[in-house]
Amino acid sequence: MAGLAAALAVARAGHSAVVVERDHVTAQDGPEDAFDVVRKGIPHFQQPHTFLPRGRKVLRELAPDVIDLLLDAGAEEQDLAAKLSGPRQPGDEDLVYLWVRRPVVEWALRRAAAAEPGIRLVAGRHITSLVPGASGFHLDNGEAVCADVVVDALGRYRCPPGWPRASARPSECGAIYYCRYFALNPGAEHVTGPWLLNPRGDLGYMGFNTFRGDNRTFAVIFLVPNADHDLRVLKDDHAWMAAARAITPLDVMTSPDHAYPITDVMPMSGLANIDRTAGSGVPGLVPVGDALCHTDPAFAYGLSFALVHAQALGRASATHTTPADLTEAYLADVGPEARERHTFAIETDAARAKAWSGTPVDISRRDGCYPLFAFAAALAAAPHDDLVLRRTVGRIGLLDRVSVFDTDSDLHGRIERIWAGLTRARPGPPRDELLRRITPERVSS
Repeated sequence: MAGLAAALAVARAGHSAVVVERDHVTAQDGPEDAFDVVRKGIPHFQQPHTFLPRGRKVLRELAPDVIDLLLDAGAEEQDLAAKLSGPRQPGDEDLVYLWVRRPVVEWALRRAAAAEPGIRLVAGRHITSLVPGASGFHLDNGEAVCADVVVDALGRYRCPPGWPRASARPSECGAIYYCRYFALNPGAEHVTGPWLLNPRGDLGYMGFNTFRGDNRTFAVIFLVPNADHDLRVLKDDHAWMAAARAITPLDVMTSPDHAYPITDVMPMSGLANIDRTAGSGVPGLVPVGDALCHTDPAFAYGLSFALVHAQALGRASATHTTPADLTEAYLADVGPEARERHTFAIETDAARAKAWSGTPVDISRRDGCYPLFAFAAALAAAPHDDLVLRRTVGRIGLLDRVSVFDTDSDLHGRIERIWAGLTRARPGPPRDELLRRITPERVSS
């Protein structure tokens, strides 16, 4: 998706682009065909993605026609400003999530790229190497594609041998994700409650999160510590459903009266935070999306940052004429924010791992476990205070730099006071009890 978005950005800035895709994909006739595409190069193709408010804002600026395609295909917008108790203010129009599944997003971007003059789509081909000096690349059929700038949208997984990238030290996210998608039954609606966005929670030893999708679908994800091998039984569909029945409000969301599963359980592991914002050192080789910086998928930064990087590349291509100047300007534009969010993800992952290991953490005060105070406590407090809502959505939705939240002492005081007055209950049973409920022997009986 980062490659398609980058192609649209530079083409609409007046340049031509060639997009090379290793899988055999085409601009399908309809979004329903997108789920049948075989994407061996993208292990997380069917996993939840979403447009954070910043991603939706950038897409509306960059390619409003793509937003129209997505909405026509069944994507849903969720306006969090509707939860404000007071009058709307300038900027509240951006407090909107756009919910849609990854295959539909890719279908819309590819359809727009296929219709864009100046974009050539090449499917079913591998890039084997760069032309010396990054003035193009070679394909596995021997073709050499000439270019002033080569965009590295190869993601975080596999690159051609010897492909130049900045060295990086991966930091493990510390969790395995077990996801399953559901579709609402006729007459059923998405559950509503006291949460800011969608239901999420923490059991003290694992967590869960939910994402809406397009066309009345939603995903439920269990987040399990890497080290907890017993809970890996959640990869089994029956064990997964038994766990959902033991947790509020997942018991309602996944009940046969409310919704039905449309996928098996999809595990996702081997996840790490990786910062490559130093660049490859090769002028004219520009990393975008996960190739620039990858963070824990729980924060859902990937799709939105792919669009942010594409937009920045479009700006750089409109004002800089040499590959070296463009590369330098682009990295100076996107690097600081990406590094900031990389640090944010590492700190929050470490705090989460500490809490799940059984170490007491205090998330009720700013001078306690600040990463979880600024995340979990803020999310719980947001529906009760307009300033907290705006600042929290700005932080998690990438609308603000993290310093806007982190330096606001009045905001922190409000969160502390609201948290102290909330009634809280753990949404599910203790670990040992959950394991008893989800063991294959008990589930089968």
